[in-house]
Amino acid sequence: MLTEAVLKSYLLDMPGGHIFDLTYALFSQAFPPGDAAARVRLEAFAAECHCGLIDNKAEQRFELTRR
Repeated sequence: MLTEAVLKSYLLDMPGGHIFDLTYALFSQAFPPGDAAARVRLEAFAAECHCGLIDNKAEQRFELTRR
C-alpha cells in the first residue's frame, strides 16, 4: 500500500527530471479519500518534494516531475 511517507521518500530520492506516474487509484490510497481536498494536499506535497505536478486526465494519472 502506498502511503504519503513512502511516496515522499521515493520522490526525494529521484534524480532531477525523473517522472513518477501516480495513478488515480494510488492517489486515493496515499491521499484518502481522493477528492478535491486531497488534490490540494497533493499539490502542496508535490511542492514540498520539489516536484512539478500535471494532472493527466486522459490517462487517469498525475505526473510528478522532480525539479
